[in-house]
Amino acid sequence: MYKIVQVVPALGWGGAQVFCVQLCNALVKKNGYDVTLISMYDHVPGKHLPLSMLDDRVNFISLGKRKNIDLRIFSRMYKKIKSLKPDVVHTHLHAVYYCLPAYLKLKYSYKKIHTLHNIAIKDAPWKGRKLLAYFFKKNIIEAVSISEEIYKSAVNEYGTCIKILIHNGAEQITASAAFKETVIKINSFKKNDATRVLLNVGRICRQKNQNLLLEVMNALRNENIIAIVLGNYTSKKMYDKLIAHKTGNIFFEGNVENVGDYLLCADAFVLTSLFEGLPVSLLEALSAGIVPICTAVGGVKDVVTKNIGFLSTSVTKNAYLNALKSYLEKDKQTINHLKTNAKELYIKKFSMELCASKYETLYHHK
Repeated sequence: MYKIVQVVPALGWGGAQVFCVQLCNALVKKNGYDVTLISMYDHVPGKHLPLSMLDDRVNFISLGKRKNIDLRIFSRMYKKIKSLKPDVVHTHLHAVYYCLPAYLKLKYSYKKIHTLHNIAIKDAPWKGRKLLAYFFKKNIIEAVSISEEIYKSAVNEYGTCIKILIHNGAEQITASAAFKETVIKINSFKKNDATRVLLNVGRICRQKNQNLLLEVMNALRNENIIAIVLGNYTSKKMYDKLIAHKTGNIFFEGNVENVGDYLLCADAFVLTSLFEGLPVSLLEALSAGIVPICTAVGGVKDVVTKNIGFLSTSVTKNAYLNALKSYLEKDKQTINHLKTNAKELYIKKFSMELCASKYETLYHHK
């Protein structure tokens, strides 16, 4: 069996974590693979993604990490990698730092991959980037960028040792057992049958910039549209401020396990982020055939072209309001054309099957 180990800090409700789970699921379906997912933090139901999202054939291991720097995890990670003796260790987010001593100590030949999930200066702090630069330039770790924009930022930060670009992928959205219940719930929010539903998926934080969505929805409060926000907050102060100033056409639903049902019920996907990598939620929206209306940040602008959706010219209220108005002004035929294009783009470029196949090629490349 060819052993693959994926490592994340924790299975939080984030795009990188969803991507990792879906990649594990895609890989374990292939013949001859033994797939293990290591989480540094113990899994906490409700706080973390449900383990039911993970294929039963994936081995899940947690290392019991404490908050902040936990020196015990360096040893635990080393021992775990040594005992598993994988052919590939593939890290995500800041889990990579806890693998570095093992990479230096374990001398047998195995692949070490790290995916850059955001533009370089946002993906790691200054000291972290200095550490990664050493391991990248010494060819100890192979870095993977997930979009053209991230690739450019990584080359600018780390130099010509950055060579690999594999676009993020996402599983095809399908309805869950809760779909009918979700339809009823969304209909209860709508003003009437003609109300258009905008969906924002992401944790409530400065990066995701839901305050911009709030401002725009306030300006459009007389339009026949509503916005639904899925995701929990990282700052209660920010969340409370949003709730205090929200209008009646925006609904905060927190974390939900059936994001796909909401996507299938939505008319448009709205993303108001200040910076991004290549959001899995955007790719899932494409697979569901809904129109994206996004700020032009990170890898988003490589995906959302004029024949797919709408981009704001800047991350300001007026610019995003204009992008949203452009969507609202389009006729049904144009919107249907955009939806068809979105689905076709997903199949051609952003399916998880295609993404996993590219990683599989990288894992075996000598």
